[in-house]
Amino acid sequence: MNKTQFYTLSGALLASTSLSGAANAGTIGRFDSSVFTTSPITITTSVFSTTASTANAVVIGGAPAAGRNFGMRYNNNFSGVTTRFTTEFTITGARFITAGLTTANVVIFTSTATNVATVSGEASGGVACASITALVEMLVVNDCAISTGMGQTGVAYGIGLTGVTFNSASGLATAGGLVTLTGRVYNPANTSQTFEASSSGTILTSAVPLQVNSTAGTSVTASATTTPAAFTSLSLPTNGSLSVTLATIRLSMTGAIDAGLAVASAVSTNLANTTAISVSSTILSSAAVRSVSLVAGAGSVGPVTTVANFSSGTVTFTIGTTTWVNGTSAMVTVQFQGTTAIPSAVAGTATSSVQLSEQLATASSATAAVSQGGFRAEVNTFNASTNGPFGSYLRIHNNGAVAGVVTITVNNDDHTVGNATLGAAFTTASILPGTTMQLSAAEIEGTTTSTKLPAGGANVPTASRVGSYTLNITGPIVGYVQHILFDGNSVADLSGYRNSGNTSNQP
Repeated sequence: MNKTQFYTLSGALLASTSLSGAANAGTIGRFDSSVFTTSPITITTSVFSTTASTANAVVIGGAPAAGRNFGMRYNNNFSGVTTRFTTEFTITGARFITAGLTTANVVIFTSTATNVATVSGEASGGVACASITALVEMLVVNDCAISTGMGQTGVAYGIGLTGVTFNSASGLATAGGLVTLTGRVYNPANTSQTFEASSSGTILTSAVPLQVNSTAGTSVTASATTTPAAFTSLSLPTNGSLSVTLATIRLSMTGAIDAGLAVASAVSTNLANTTAISVSSTILSSAAVRSVSLVAGAGSVGPVTTVANFSSGTVTFTIGTTTWVNGTSAMVTVQFQGTTAIPSAVAGTATSSVQLSEQLATASSATAAVSQGGFRAEVNTFNASTNGPFGSYLRIHNNGAVAGVVTITVNNDDHTVGNATLGAAFTTASILPGTTMQLSAAEIEGTTTSTKLPAGGANVPTASRVGSYTLNITGPIVGYVQHILFDGNSVADLSGYRNSGNTSNQP
């Protein structure tokens, strides 16, 4: 059972409620503008040197501003002029600077409310507490009490340390570094009698002052139906477009503050002139590209570079300090000529780096990919090589202006087994403009090898080479297919038993 316990000091009654359940009951945090919060303060890594010895020498804190009062919220509300208590703090990840620490650095927060979310009064440490014992890894606020003579009533429910300074915090030089406090409250007349203790709580963490984010652009499809040449503009995402955004880079401040823990770091607005954005994509080595530019988020065009600067497949921009501010985004955009076919290109890589004083922020992502549109056709009742006497032949016509490789998938034509793929999809050799490729059932199955199928046919299992198939044909060309039957003497065109070719650029 949780009981109220009583203690006496020099004959005076000391009262502290619910002490039997007080183990690890206090909470480390800060009193931010009179509201207690456990959110740590984030300091910028840029105030530290890259070496541990010089990083340890950096002085942190010292500003007695509201919201910088590190401390502990009590679980027990210590009340009355005769209720006395001592609070002890142990620090990890840094050390207290003991010079100048006095009772003026202590604020006892008081309130008559049982809900201790806000503060109704502050008691000066010089009046409420006897002294401070300052060690580099421990700070003890000795023998405190709330005094009605100070104009304060109610209970003490928290203690804050204002204007305290730290050093030996080299861990904060790396983003994600921590400084923590652990607290204990005990009877000043009997130091082994702990009223309550706190778990370790983070009061400081570190982050770079500025973050760089890179995201891939939207992949696009070159149109197979453009005239007079196919694939000279894009059908997706916008019809007739002659440009594509490969990647978007954005800079944003993290809100990390300076070493004084009072204001946001100024270093994030003082970028060195070494911001670099590098993009690699096979599309950049294409003759279809006219130029590459860096377009600001508001639409203004920044640096534009010409073919000679990215013909190797990589383009790099160096940005001046006036270009980048908090929230700035820029898009690396490729402009096409509109007269040369735009080839397919897999996603490349976009890498960005920003030099911030002694810190380097980097980010990378994929880029947009480019594909070529084309046609889709389906042929039904295509006889297997064993199904005679008429053999089936697939004729693929490229009546466009660009050569292309066509992909074929073989499915079982039996309605009782569903759309089951037989073997694996395969690709043909390139079909030149204005030409026709003819494939037999045996070539498609893989029964017969063919130079028209560099990687072989579908490799349909032998047991499945019976009856008839459904063929799906797709490719980045403008064209159509025919289904021909031939028994050695007669020819029949079964092209009516197919879904006609489709040049909607949906491969």
